[in-house]
Amino acid sequence: MIGFVRWRAGLRRGAGFAAVALALAALSACNANETLLTVHASATTRTAPDLAIVSLGVSARGDTARAAQAAQSTRMAAVMEAARTAGVEERDVQTIGFSLDPQYTYPRGGSPRVSGYVSRNVVAIRVRDLSRVSSLIDATVAEGANELQGIQFTFQDEEASRNAARAQALQTARTRADAYAAAAEMRVTRVLSITEPGGAAPPIGYMRDGAARMVATEQAAAGNQISPGELDAQSSVTVVYALR
Repeated sequence: MIGFVRWRAGLRRGAGFAAVALALAALSACNANETLLTVHASATTRTAPDLAIVSLGVSARGDTARAAQAAQSTRMAAVMEAARTAGVEERDVQTIGFSLDPQYTYPRGGSPRVSGYVSRNVVAIRVRDLSRVSSLIDATVAEGANELQGIQFTFQDEEASRNAARAQALQTARTRADAYAAAAEMRVTRVLSITEPGGAAPPIGYMRDGAARMVATEQAAAGNQISPGELDAQSSVTVVYALR
């Protein structure tokens, strides 16, 4: 999308304050013999991720709250030891869920009664070596992890992946500007402003079971095939060029 604006052209009524401010800034930088060309461009880049965030944990049931909590704590300690053995550092583990809930039975004709308690502890583990994701899941399941809430793939340096999309969007904008300038028998002389409406979209990939929670089974410990794939990073830019 493009727009030509002459030096003495008026601004369209109803434009947002930010758009008006940018237009005024561009006009103030424009010489009387120049024409303004506004180009909007976007780009999407695809890059293999280098970081996985695995959300897993333990849920345990007991007749009393203390029993449920003790069972969960014992199993979670074994799970965390398995994660450390797999190469996970303490700084890469964060608790994201912790709960202790009563369980009820509903006898016919009677009031609900507490039949036990379930204690749940879920952590997010950052895995910097993607080749270890599958073995980490296997090891933690073997030690008692019975909840796998999802795997999120991303980048250790997200800004670098966004910059690639930004650079491509700017290149696309310049290519379009040159084409329009040539068609108008003019040439691009300089860039007056560059804006990024809304910022660049974060590159995110997420693999998750359809339900909010997936209970681990014996098949999970038999070996997982994890495919990180590639992530999309998107960027949009608005560039104002001066033409002669």
